[in-house]
Amino acid sequence: MSFSLVGTYTFTPDDTQVIVGGFSLGENHDTLWVRITQDQPPGPWPWSYGILGWRSSFGYELGTTKAFAEPQGSVQRLGLGLPPVERAGVLTFEPRSFNLAWIKQGNPWTLTFEAQSGVSSQSGGVELSGGTSVVFGVSDGSVGYPWVLSPQGFANLSA
Repeated sequence: MSFSLVGTYTFTPDDTQVIVGGFSLGENHDTLWVRITQDQPPGPWPWSYGILGWRSSFGYELGTTKAFAEPQGSVQRLGLGLPPVERAGVLTFEPRSFNLAWIKQGNPWTLTFEAQSGVSSQSGGVELSGGTSVVFGVSDGSVGYPWVLSPQGFANLSA
């Protein structure tokens, strides 16, 4: 699977949280990878970051993350290990106020967002002094889950 264009956006000083575009995850997918590309060459201003998220009608089911943009592109991962209750949603980006100060001085910040969804599957755990940490690896979706997602969004162990 390859990245699909979600949208390109030029941020203004008045932008807070922006809906970049819609994106639907594939059947049973629990992870979204987003490539963010800064569409202008690096300049003397130190662009910072924004808060990237994917929001469905149930909220930010895959979480949010601090996301940096590079002219070469930078891939960010959204996911918590469980498929969202709803697969349709929108990609959001909230530039930090530090960036908006540079934009006010006449330095546009244009970003292109591309995304693809997939499955992260459990690949083992590491014993730590306080308990167990779970590690998720990328899978093609052929690996089954040891749980079933209920209509209420709870993960119930499979029999």
